[in-house]
Amino acid sequence: MRARSSRIATVFLSVMFLLASSSVAFAATAKTAKAVAAGPNIWDQAVNAFADLINIVAHYVGDYGIALIIVTIFIRLLTMPLMLKSLQNSKKMQALKPRLDELKKKFGNDTRKIQEETMALYKSEGVNPLSGCMPMIVQFVVLTLLYRAIYTDTAMLHAKFLGLMPLGQPDHTYILPVLAGVTSYFQQKVTMVQMDPTQQKIMQIVFPLMIFFFALRVFAALSLYWVFSNLFTIGQMYFVRVKTSTQEVGKK
Repeated sequence: MRARSSRIATVFLSVMFLLASSSVAFAATAKTAKAVAAGPNIWDQAVNAFADLINIVAHYVGDYGIALIIVTIFIRLLTMPLMLKSLQNSKKMQALKPRLDELKKKFGNDTRKIQEETMALYKSEGVNPLSGCMPMIVQFVVLTLLYRAIYTDTAMLHAKFLGLMPLGQPDHTYILPVLAGVTSYFQQKVTMVQMDPTQQKIMQIVFPLMIFFFALRVFAALSLYWVFSNLFTIGQMYFVRVKTSTQEVGKK
């Protein structure tokens, strides 16, 4: 139950961000950055710092889209330990599944007792069933920072990726929305370890479709970040699995 709750919470956070981004995107955009921010605060400072980082990289590479890709990779490298820890936790939960099934058989319809014993088992094994939410929370923060940075920075708002695709507007060519949906499908496929096959099939279809439709509405820069963040995750999972398989073969 907790494993499913963790996955549901993760998807919920993704949807909440996309809903928020869409609603803001269709709000009044005539306000300037000064009108939006009544005064400096920690959040504004974080947004400004994020915008400065992208601007500095863009100054050296000459393209805001490429700068965003570089910043995306940098952020994912910084958060890699968090992702790996979440993956290790997920593997532990998967290993505990037979014991959890035994608890369900033992206590039948006594939901309260099952939950108590489940939490006791997680505690004894050092498992945090909600740790899978942390990577998505980080994504939520980064995407929100990126949205606000673009919204308040005139240069980024009017910048184009490779001189062709406006980053401060939705991508009406469907290229990035399609890539966002496709990469989300494979990202879900390589990271799902807790759901049963039926649930996996549902999530592998529903979640990418949601990402596709929301990517049609948000800034192209957000879709670009999402695509390369997914690609990084897919590559990371491939590397982890290859490394794990090599270690297992070595032990034999």
